[in-house]
Amino acid sequence: MKLSKLPSECASKEDIRSQIDAIDREIITLFSQRFQYVKEIVKFKTDAVSVVAEDRKNEVIRVRGEWAQELGLDKEAFEQIYAILIEYFIKEEMKLLK
Repeated sequence: MKLSKLPSECASKEDIRSQIDAIDREIITLFSQRFQYVKEIVKFKTDAVSVVAEDRKNEVIRVRGEWAQELGLDKEAFEQIYAILIEYFIKEEMKLLK
């Protein structure tokens, strides 16, 4: 994704909102791409325990929080975002496992 303007180049709320919308669209597209991998990994899982993979889930949430913090974002907020995202994907994996 290439934004058409840097934040400092935006001349109006509409310019800023347009850029935010483009970023959000890209984020959703990336989540969709991530989901394609989630669907594929089910081929290598045999039961609910392997789908939940509690240790991996906790590690992913922790690391994403650290990545957010490194970029000046709130660690706990992004840990919550990823916890919700992963719970959604686990539910989808469970459907595919059955």
